[in-house]
Amino acid sequence: MKWKDIYRHLSGDGFSVYSLGQHEGECTKPYIVLRDNGVTRRQSIEVPEYELLLYYPMGQYSEFSDYIGNVKISMNRLYPALRLVEDEQPHYPDSEKRAYMTSLIYRNSRISKVNRI
Repeated sequence: MKWKDIYRHLSGDGFSVYSLGQHEGECTKPYIVLRDNGVTRRQSIEVPEYELLLYYPMGQYSEFSDYIGNVKISMNRLYPALRLVEDEQPHYPDSEKRAYMTSLIYRNSRISKVNRI
């Protein structure tokens, strides 16, 4: 499972998905920033980590939990290839985007193309 696969999956499920630095301006509708947190290598196994930064418009906090739940349901369809390893982080207001924000962290494992015999 790669970054582009997750991007396509979430977009296909109707979520607005952006890469880092792509979204501009204030948050007027919910969106996800998909971030590649890098890869950890353990011998010939790679463990890539992906973080979903979830933004929700300010003033609609009562709906934020439902949105988070819908994202988790969508992502769960990628299990067992992708596993939620760090659940919902504390919510905080992002004054620059005028949004509430939290994140979800997922990992998968794959055979590395480096450090192989």
